[in-house]
Amino acid sequence: MRKDSSEIITEEKRSESRSAKLRDYRVEIKFVGEPIYQFRVTDVSTKGAGLLINDNSAFLKMIEVGQIVDVNFISPKGLNPTGMYKAEIRHITKMKKGKYNGHRLVGIHILESLNQS
Repeated sequence: MRKDSSEIITEEKRSESRSAKLRDYRVEIKFVGEPIYQFRVTDVSTKGAGLLINDNSAFLKMIEVGQIVDVNFISPKGLNPTGMYKAEIRHITKMKKGKYNGHRLVGIHILESLNQS
């Protein structure tokens, strides 16, 4: 039997620090024929972010680890990253304790900017 990837918790492998004291930092993700999904960003770096998603969200049924998505980072203070990026879903982790119980932490890795220069 295959183990659900959302249940696997691994040791920290980030190569750079992330800012976790964010206020009103959000991302929007849109799939064809679906509404725009907007999520709170729990932490962010120049190479990735953690998205907090309710366990009951239909969005969780549309994604899987390794999937590439277009993400619009909405930064209230103009902090980077901001704007459109192509990103890979790296993990979907069930939060079992604390104030985020009942949510999933979705880790995304930024692959490239889609912003027009």
